[in-house]
Amino acid sequence: MIKDRTAACFWSSGKDSCLALYKAKEQGYEIKYLVNFISQQYGRVSFHGARAELVHLQAEALGIPLLQRETTGDDYEEVFRKSLKEVKEKQVNQVVRGDIHLQELKDWVEDVCQSEGFGVVSPIWHKPAKELLNEFIGLGFKAIVT
Repeated sequence: MIKDRTAACFWSSGKDSCLALYKAKEQGYEIKYLVNFISQQYGRVSFHGARAELVHLQAEALGIPLLQRETTGDDYEEVFRKSLKEVKEKQVNQVVRGDIHLQELKDWVEDVCQSEGFGVVSPIWHKPAKELLNEFIGLGFKAIVT
């Protein structure tokens, strides 16, 4: 297990990655970078449809440097690995992720990250969605449903 508390946060632009970042910081992680993947074809986050520019504004508001990379989808793993190598060169050895379900995705991310020498922090994994939503709102966060 990697004990270093510096991390990059996989940032989808949505409420789950926001809450995961918040909880990781509460646990003592120092988030050095947001890592975001957008569709090369549309210039938007694949999962939420947020424009690339909006993600830049989020990073700026958070005061965390953004590493945003385009992917065609077919090259996703290659771009993912290159992004990990890039943050590793900046002395980051942990990643924070905000997924709450999808075991297959969790397993894939952990396998790829661990093969590149990264620890994976999943602070909201398997928490009930309603509980997370209530916590998110209770903390004063606001989200726009798309």
